[in-house]
Amino acid sequence: KVKIGLATPFARAGERRAVMAALDPETTMPTKENSDDRPSSDDPRALPAWLESRKRASLVLADGSVFHGFSFGHSESTTGEVVFNTGMVGYPESLTDPSYAGQILVITFPLIGNYGVPSEERDALGLLKHFESEKIHLKAVVIQDYSFVSSHYTSKRTLSEWLKVQGIPGIYGVDTRAVTKLIRQHGAILGKVVVQGSTPAEGMEFEDPNAQNLSAQVSRRAKEIFEPQRGDDSGKPPVHILAVDCGIKNNII
Repeated sequence: KVKIGLATPFARAGERRAVMAALDPETTMPTKENSDDRPSSDDPRALPAWLESRKRASLVLADGSVFHGFSFGHSESTTGEVVFNTGMVGYPESLTDPSYAGQILVITFPLIGNYGVPSEERDALGLLKHFESEKIHLKAVVIQDYSFVSSHYTSKRTLSEWLKVQGIPGIYGVDTRAVTKLIRQHGAILGKVVVQGSTPAEGMEFEDPNAQNLSAQVSRRAKEIFEPQRGDDSGKPPVHILAVDCGIKNNII
């Protein structure tokens, strides 16, 4: 039997956590440490008040189109070039990809944040293992549905917490597929992310990142040498590869 009702998910939440933890001990279940501020599951009446208290945000495009949603991450308005990504997974890698510098990234996959953000563990070369660079390079992220709870054994914090630390604003509740269709028809388009309580749209000019020297902003300032551990072929001379950094990703190295 399946009981349908508003109180059912809240009443059964503790039971589901216990059952899932028993089935897979490595599964990270939602706790206060890996979830954002949201209504307590013990008080369903808090939900309407929380819904009304959410901070509004909008994506304003240069052609006059406006898409409304809600703010998460860093609560500050910004501008940039609006682009989209259709990947189903890999938002930690996309957000740290230097090629997105100066851009507002629209992610078309409907649910983002459900597996949180992994640790800043480094590999044998000293590079961040789960990211493509040392920081987030894009200006803002736009998504449809944000998961306030992250549930994955590698998760160390939520996406919103990570964006706050990096100073990157985000919007959820946006019809990202409609935005993507518009971009496909229009081509590259400039936009603004306007957050309630921050700089209004009228107080910002549209900023074109292509008018800047982006390579200088995202590339290394000094030469670096990466030498992997050698195996059974230690008797052979090493192969030297020169990489010119114009925003190279860790995955390429």
